[in-house]
Amino acid sequence: MSTAKFCIRHKVSTLLAVIMIVIFGAVFTTQLQMSLLPDMEAPMAVVVCYYSGATPGDIEELVSRPLETAVLSVPGVDEVSSTSSDSVSQLQITYVDGTDLDIAATKLREQFDMLSLPDGATKPVIVNLNISDLMPTAMIALTGDDLSQLQSLAENVVAPALERIDGVASVDIYGGVEQQINVRIDTARAAGYGLSNSYISQILAAENLLYPGGDLQSGSKKLTVSTDAKYTSLEDVANTLITLPAGGTVRLSEVADVRMEAEDLDAVAKVGGTSCVILQVSKQAGGNEMAVARAVETRLQELAAENPNIRYSVPYIASDYIDQSVNSAFSNIWQGVLLAAVVVLLFLRRGGSTLTICISMPVCILSVFVLMSVLDLTLNMMSLGGIAMGVGMIVDNSIVVLENINRFSDEGHDRLSACVDGTQEVTSSVVASTLTTLAVFVPLGLVEGMAGDMFRDFCLTIASLI
Repeated sequence: MSTAKFCIRHKVSTLLAVIMIVIFGAVFTTQLQMSLLPDMEAPMAVVVCYYSGATPGDIEELVSRPLETAVLSVPGVDEVSSTSSDSVSQLQITYVDGTDLDIAATKLREQFDMLSLPDGATKPVIVNLNISDLMPTAMIALTGDDLSQLQSLAENVVAPALERIDGVASVDIYGGVEQQINVRIDTARAAGYGLSNSYISQILAAENLLYPGGDLQSGSKKLTVSTDAKYTSLEDVANTLITLPAGGTVRLSEVADVRMEAEDLDAVAKVGGTSCVILQVSKQAGGNEMAVARAVETRLQELAAENPNIRYSVPYIASDYIDQSVNSAFSNIWQGVLLAAVVVLLFLRRGGSTLTICISMPVCILSVFVLMSVLDLTLNMMSLGGIAMGVGMIVDNSIVVLENINRFSDEGHDRLSACVDGTQEVTSSVVASTLTTLAVFVPLGLVEGMAGDMFRDFCLTIASLI
């Protein structure tokens, strides 16, 4: 028995199947994650190690080569290149497709812990490259009169609050001005005391430290002791006692000008010509970008209500563009369905055929949402484009089948035979046309690498729909 004949003879079963698709489609639609673009993760990482004062040759011999040897012992590494410059060694690592970057980073750290790098070399820093970080979820501009205060407000209040939002991976701050203590030594006065710049610098470094002091047994308790002598204020630095070579001491403020000043600017951020501090919010991989963006907006409103010093604007937020793309895609889909119904009504002049088009298209779209949830696809610009294209192809196939059924009906066949025979006659043509489309898009969706990440949602959505 053919599919068309089965569906016609078992109307109740067919109706129940359609109702189930509608219900499950509506449920799964609310569970789909929404984002602007598909998740794309480049299988790459950068390792940076600093060795102050070393020449490029020393960096190459003592740091870069040992790091390269350690990296090549990690499974999944495809290619390693290094750059050695004054005091800095930088390695670019390319992994094979499908490598879990978090696991690879853990194995890299294990290998680096077993290395014997020169004294004075810092621990290697591993940075996984994620394409999603290039498209932040939101960018917030804090405005005010004092950039140093805005920097402090961003670091101590706004950024910690946003980082606690579920789904936020990081909050980066740009354009602010940090405060630092500058010590300008009076050369003539210091020379009168027999002090040099290097000697004063060594004294300050020795006085500003946090050092573990071991353990202390107090009865049944074991306490950890540490020496905390770090500077906490400008006065602590100014009142530092400098031991004189000839004996005695002198305060730093007597031989130097100690002030709290702003650091030199290395980046400038402006909104509408006004200097500001920019906070870039990035979501976690696989997170719901729409939910994160809305949570960020809500938290900012709460912070502004709690602290009147927080004045902000939102130059970019992903939820606005996601809403625009979703609304535009669904608008195009419904317009296509409506126009298809109008075409069927004008040419076939049958209300039943027109009603079939109007009902079948939404049911097909809801069934796609079920498959998208099963395949773990997100509702983004690419998948919405796939839905729009797939709907057009279904409309084409539907018109071909309905027109042939209408022809059989005009030739005098009864309704059952017209539906069954008319469908069977064009089934091979419709299937061949559909398979041709699948042969184009399915291989593209299975391509590995960044191209596959970009087009996978688009291709799998089309394949699921048709």
